[in-house]
Amino acid sequence: MKKYILIAVALWAAAACHRGPRAIPEQEMRAIIRETLIGQSIIQQDRDERRFRPLDSLDMYSEVLGQYGYTLEDFRFTVREMAMRKSNPLTNILGEVAADIKAISVVAEARYKHQLHLDSIAQQMTSDTVFRSDTVLRGKLDGYRFVYAQRSEKGDSVVPRGLYRLSFRYSTGSHARSYTKSVRARRVSRDGDAAENTFWLPVAKDTVPYEGEIRVATGVERLTVSISETLRKDQRPDTCYLTGVRLTYVLPVVQARAAWLERLTGFPSDLEEYYEKQYLDSLAKRSGSVPPRL
Repeated sequence: MKKYILIAVALWAAAACHRGPRAIPEQEMRAIIRETLIGQSIIQQDRDERRFRPLDSLDMYSEVLGQYGYTLEDFRFTVREMAMRKSNPLTNILGEVAADIKAISVVAEARYKHQLHLDSIAQQMTSDTVFRSDTVLRGKLDGYRFVYAQRSEKGDSVVPRGLYRLSFRYSTGSHARSYTKSVRARRVSRDGDAAENTFWLPVAKDTVPYEGEIRVATGVERLTVSISETLRKDQRPDTCYLTGVRLTYVLPVVQARAAWLERLTGFPSDLEEYYEKQYLDSLAKRSGSVPPRL
C-alpha cells in the first residue's frame, strides 16, 4: 500500500511541475504592473545618478511575479488571454495603475517636502556662527573685508570643509545701479592655489537681508570675504548701509539630523550602541568583568 501511495505522490508532483500557465487575477495584475513600473523608475534614477546599468525589464517582472507566486509565463499567458476578450480589461488595469502611481507620487512629494523642511530646521538649529560683526558701514562698502580661519591640531591655519552661509543687512542707496557692488569669497589652499566666487548685490534702496552660500573644499587654509564697488563717472555717490555680518558653518544633513535628535531627546543618534554600552557597563559593575565581544 505504501508503494502505491508513494507512486501517487510522485505522479502528482510531476504533474504539478509540468502544469500549464495560470491566469493572474486582475487585481494582482494591477499590483504587479504597478510595482514593476515603480521599481524600473527607481533603478533608472539610480542609473542616472550613479551610472549603473539598469536591470532588464523582464528581470524586474520576474522578481515581482515571484513575490506573488507567478512566473513570466503566467504573465504572458494572462496578457494574451485578456487581449482576446471582447472587453479587454488591460486598458482599465493600465488606467488604474496610472492613477495608483499618481496618488503615490503626490504622497511621496509631500513627504519629501516635509523631510526637506525638517532637514532645514535641523541644519538651522545645529549651525555654528564662526564670524560675526555688528559694525555699521555707511556711505561706502568698497574695501570691506574679513578673513576666517581656525587653528588645526597641528597648529597651522585651516578652514573646515563644508558649507558656509554669509548673511548681513544692507542697502545700496538711492543712486545705486545694477552690477556695481559684489561680494567676493576667496579661498586659498595650503599649496597657494586660490579660487574665488563673485556674488552680485541686487539694488536695494531700503535695508534688506542678504544671504549667500560659500562651499569650502578640503585643504583650504584661509577664507577671505570682501565687498567691491565699481563706480561709474556719471553716478553720484551712494548712501550705502551695511551691518550684522554673519558667517555660519552648516553641518551636513545627516550630521545635522543626528545632532538635532540628540539635542531634542538627550540620547545619542546610535541608540543601539548606546544601550549596548550601558548594558555592558551594568554587567561589569555587578560581576566585575565582562568577556570581550567576538
